[in-house]
Amino acid sequence: MTFLNPLKIGFFLASRQIKNANLWVNVLIIFIMTVTFLNLVFISGLLEGLVTGASKDSREHYSGDIIITPDEEKINITGTLRLVEEINNIEEIENYSVRYLQGAQVEADYSPFLRPNIERNAINATITGVNFENENNTTRLEEFIVEGEYVYESPQNKVLVGSGFLEEYESAIEGSTLEGIEVGDKIKITALETPKEYIVSGILEAKLNQINNRIFIDTQQFISLTGRSVQNSDEIAITINDPEKINSLASTLSKIAENSDARAESWRESQGQFFEDLSVTFTILGAVIGAIGLAVASVTLFIVIFINAISREKYIGILKGIGVGGPIIKYSYLFQSIFYALIGSLIGLFLLYAFLVPYFYENPIDFPFSDGILDVTPEGVFLRVVILFVSSVAAGFIPSHLIVKKNTIDSILGR
Repeated sequence: MTFLNPLKIGFFLASRQIKNANLWVNVLIIFIMTVTFLNLVFISGLLEGLVTGASKDSREHYSGDIIITPDEEKINITGTLRLVEEINNIEEIENYSVRYLQGAQVEADYSPFLRPNIERNAINATITGVNFENENNTTRLEEFIVEGEYVYESPQNKVLVGSGFLEEYESAIEGSTLEGIEVGDKIKITALETPKEYIVSGILEAKLNQINNRIFIDTQQFISLTGRSVQNSDEIAITINDPEKINSLASTLSKIAENSDARAESWRESQGQFFEDLSVTFTILGAVIGAIGLAVASVTLFIVIFINAISREKYIGILKGIGVGGPIIKYSYLFQSIFYALIGSLIGLFLLYAFLVPYFYENPIDFPFSDGILDVTPEGVFLRVVILFVSSVAAGFIPSHLIVKKNTIDSILGR
């Protein structure tokens, strides 16, 4: 007898047992396998999606594909206008936004008649000077307006206030909020000795501190308010039309930026080690949770096959008595396990890519620090399918081995 013959016979016995088994038992086992597969993929994918969502938000709404910042131990990007001219000459660059940052005092409900013993409604905040049109083209800042309207052409004295400075929002910075600020109210900003008055045009709320914890003002108004030179910026966010060229363009821009005491980094480099460490942490956590679900499913499959084998103990004894070897019987139960794992995985894959991934992409979960999506990769899915198959084979082999090794006469007589 060749090696293939026992496999063929084992496959035949397995198909007969599955076909003759109770329909609801088969449905239950397949359901367990499907849920186990989805548990392995979904939990880890959702946890990793938290990090992916936060990283995606930072890229799309703050850093762009490439961000230029001052070198370490440098205060500003010098020679900004020359650097911008170089940026304009690079065809692959789609949009860019130059930002100017400075701390200032912001005050509301101010009055020359305010009594000295009354606590002032004032905070210290980061003022961000931008060209509002360029900023919106680069990071879609307008999407985060929750009250009021975005600032468009020729803003004279209008600002956008991040929700971190307003006590009624969840993102409010404890101890650093303005009370009772609404759209249309006037606020006073003091960066030098002379304060200037501005109107709140809109309120911004996002999952990014770089938006919530800033007050946005037109660049020219910023220069007038702070006395800063237009040549000394703090950030330049850049988007490009070919994502595959991010690293090469970042390297090119970094060489250009050296003369401006600055450095260019890809969005991934600018996020640093934090997101990578967080991703690894969530991956491990997802693996632990998935392993628990896998163990439960394996035990369930073991019990079902074990009960099935015990109930057919006499039948197994007769098979052995007429010359069907123990390995063939074991193969039959292994094929049953593989069948359940295969069908469960296929159904799980269909549900995953046809429903779950598209749904969470269109409807991300609203977590406090990111919009959680379902982040699954083909490599990760394949690995989990393999894990499910291995555990299923083990769950099918052990009970069949325990029954087959019994004495043939005892099995036939049910002793």
